[in-house]
Amino acid sequence: MTIRDRAIAVAKGHVGKADLAVTVDGRQWIRFLNKEVSLPWLLVSRTLRLKGSPRLLSAFGRCFPS
Repeated sequence: MTIRDRAIAVAKGHVGKADLAVTVDGRQWIRFLNKEVSLPWLLVSRTLRLKGSPRLLSAFGRCFPS
């Protein structure tokens, strides 16, 4: 997935190198999206792992306003 200029493009397979990789259990991800658990807690408990800047996760979240 590429997010650029307020547009999202999805391509099949791997294209280029990811700026951010997120590894998390699906149930915990839903809890995070529902704001039932915080990002710092998921990181401290090692339930969620990031490879890249945490700022990119924040920027990703802004693509989907509630």
